[in-house]
Amino acid sequence: MSTLSSPAGNNDKSMRPRLICHMTSSIDGRALVPLWHPVDVVPAGLWESARARLGADASIMGRITALEYAEGKSPYPATTEVIERVDHLPDPGPAKCTVAIDPGGSLSWGRSNIDGAPIIVVVVESTSDRYLAGLRSEGIYYLFAGKDRIDLGLVLDKLGALGIRQLYLDGGPATSGRFLHAGLIDEISLLLLPALDGYTGAPAIFEFQGERDNPPFPVTRLTLKSSEVLDGGVLWLRYDVQNRPAS
Repeated sequence: MSTLSSPAGNNDKSMRPRLICHMTSSIDGRALVPLWHPVDVVPAGLWESARARLGADASIMGRITALEYAEGKSPYPATTEVIERVDHLPDPGPAKCTVAIDPGGSLSWGRSNIDGAPIIVVVVESTSDRYLAGLRSEGIYYLFAGKDRIDLGLVLDKLGALGIRQLYLDGGPATSGRFLHAGLIDEISLLLLPALDGYTGAPAIFEFQGERDNPPFPVTRLTLKSSEVLDGGVLWLRYDVQNRPAS
């Protein structure tokens, strides 16, 4: 089942958080660190230090990245409960949170927070009662963002309504690519490491399956806002992203 789509609802971005896509890349633009040469080029604490300096209120990730944090040992048990399709969210306020996109209901979390930040899972109305009941049993929040397909713009609208003003995208190439093509990324924060993948086939830092420029590519300008050399020869580049107005 295809689960992600471009924003289809509210085009008013005034309440949406600023979305920063924060990623690490080899100098040939590849994303899978274990395939890089030479090995062990990532300085200890690099990702966490840069992420903390971004000052985001929350993070958002796709299912593959979320697998790194899920600790459940087995799927959630079956249930006879019929759960109303309404959002189950914390009260609006300044508290941080971690958002994971998992409309298929495949992650068994085994925890309710990541580094103290409560988990919010993005689901759709067709997500099973079993999964929703499992989330509630572990004290995990969730929000609905579509009937069968995720509306990424609606996700940002709802997170903005919670009081989140700056959000970093902690996703892999596919999730980052979907947000990019939806015209929703406001900044790209790129940690460029002195490493090479050097082979055909590894994913680039943005991946998207679609017909080229149909619809038109949303990004119209990238403006360098800062550059900094970090330990280990890492270059940190930050670009503001200008997107086409939503039609």
